[in-house]
Amino acid sequence: MEEKMNRQDENLSMEEIFEQMDVSSARKGSRKDAEVFSIQPDGLMVIMDGKLDGFVPADQLVNELEEYNVGDKIEVMVIKTNEEEGRSTVSEKRVHARQAVSKVEKAYREGKAIDGKIVSETKAGYNVRLVKTVPAFLPGSESGIRKGDPAPEGTLKFKVIRFKRQRNGINVVVSLRAFQEEAIKAYFETIEVGQELEGTVESIKNFGAFVKLNDNVTALIPASEMSWDPSVRISDLLKPGQTVRTKVIGVDEAEKKISLSLKQMTEDPWSTLKDRYEVDSTVVGTVKNITPFGFFVSLEPGVEGLVHISEVFWGNIKKDLKSVVEVGDEVKVTIKEINEEKRTLSLSYREAMGDPWQNIGDKYKEGDILKAKTAKVLPTGVILELEEYVSGFVPVSEVSWNFVDRIEDVVKEGDEIEVKILSIDSVNRRMRLSIKQAYSDPWEKVSAELSVGDHVTGTVTRLTKSGAIVLIDSYGVEAFLPVSQVSLERTENIEDSVQVGRHDQFKIIRLVYDPDNDTRNMVVSIRQLIKDKEAAETDKALKDLNGNGSVNSNSLGEMIKNQLEEEGESL
Repeated sequence: MEEKMNRQDENLSMEEIFEQMDVSSARKGSRKDAEVFSIQPDGLMVIMDGKLDGFVPADQLVNELEEYNVGDKIEVMVIKTNEEEGRSTVSEKRVHARQAVSKVEKAYREGKAIDGKIVSETKAGYNVRLVKTVPAFLPGSESGIRKGDPAPEGTLKFKVIRFKRQRNGINVVVSLRAFQEEAIKAYFETIEVGQELEGTVESIKNFGAFVKLNDNVTALIPASEMSWDPSVRISDLLKPGQTVRTKVIGVDEAEKKISLSLKQMTEDPWSTLKDRYEVDSTVVGTVKNITPFGFFVSLEPGVEGLVHISEVFWGNIKKDLKSVVEVGDEVKVTIKEINEEKRTLSLSYREAMGDPWQNIGDKYKEGDILKAKTAKVLPTGVILELEEYVSGFVPVSEVSWNFVDRIEDVVKEGDEIEVKILSIDSVNRRMRLSIKQAYSDPWEKVSAELSVGDHVTGTVTRLTKSGAIVLIDSYGVEAFLPVSQVSLERTENIEDSVQVGRHDQFKIIRLVYDPDNDTRNMVVSIRQLIKDKEAAETDKALKDLNGNGSVNSNSLGEMIKNQLEEEGESL
């Protein structure tokens, strides 16, 4: 701008400038054609009648100071002369004001629109400047501006609803609503459903986005009409100030409402769905949402299907779906049903993964010994998982070669153990397994090496109401010690005579090994062991007596008694 201000100053000398300002033929009130010579911070220097003798203060300009350029032609009125300085103060606004007032009055009489700007807000309305010069008042009731909303900027079309000349000026009242209503009515007459319109996004709400179609009409794109993909957020598609092209889906002229659709600017993916997808085909999609009854998979924007929980697992398996898939996972699914009318897809996750039981006999055979993971411990047995969706059941009788009082004392969930397949029922998806038969039968060795009457050692592992369980050394089998066989004396409570962890010697008083009837048990006794030792000591004492000659009965009784007391202390 500074270059514009000084462009002509460079072509004139100071003497020439003062010479041109020396004489002024301007008279107060006269109108002159002027040319902008230079732009000053407080106004314009202008040439009138070929001489540099005019100054237009900034407050006497019609437009803002920065809108003028050197060389612009304007019409001014002399409002003050200074013969000493040889310069006149002139006003563009006074010339323009007379013309502007005439334009405003004519617009009032003819009912036509006139340009203006809102310059400030008051309690009752807004101050307006018409045709850049004439002051007017816009009542709030005639503004059409919602309370709290900012006043529109830029040049607007107003209707003059009052024009009155007064002694101290003029009184002008204008309306925006009058022409707005006419403009809105005219605009609605041009709109029809199916028409495409372009507008500017004004604001975004949870329920949709407002789009400004022109200065007077704003329409709504409902959230449901944003995208064929209902999961897409409005803020991901639109931003305030963005230009958007839409399709009209509803017009209510009485309520002055227009509904638009953004998604209908593209083809409905469901209209040609069967051209792209077939029932029983396997496709890849993205997990969008997980619910208690299944999870939703998106095949493409706007096309989602449900994998019902019954189509997730093979067999009667109950798992948390979030342990199988997560939101955002890419998964394979098989299309089971397409309903274009209801816009629904039924999908299967398990069919896409394949039925592990379909050829189960090719992978597993009866008699196979393999590793499996403990999935669930029940009072009646154990569920073991051989692989995903392939599990088998171990009855309590097949958990151990020994008696099992509490299964969880033998097997814990998560344990990986060896099992033997006893039977496979592929039709009912069942497999009977054995933990104990994955190992050799220890009772076979017991039956071969031990007999009733043999003495064995072992450790008391637990107590029952009727006796104690003893783990026999070197054989790993359990024997039963009845409470009646604990001592020579009568025992009421097993806890009074035997403690868990006690290691001792026992006599086998019963041994049964009948694998055909799955019967294996051993009963041991401390009482019979004591009696055996008493008899042995008696025999030994008698032999000693026979070798040393006669001895009285009292001495023999005392020897037996002392020997038994010593043996009793060692038990």
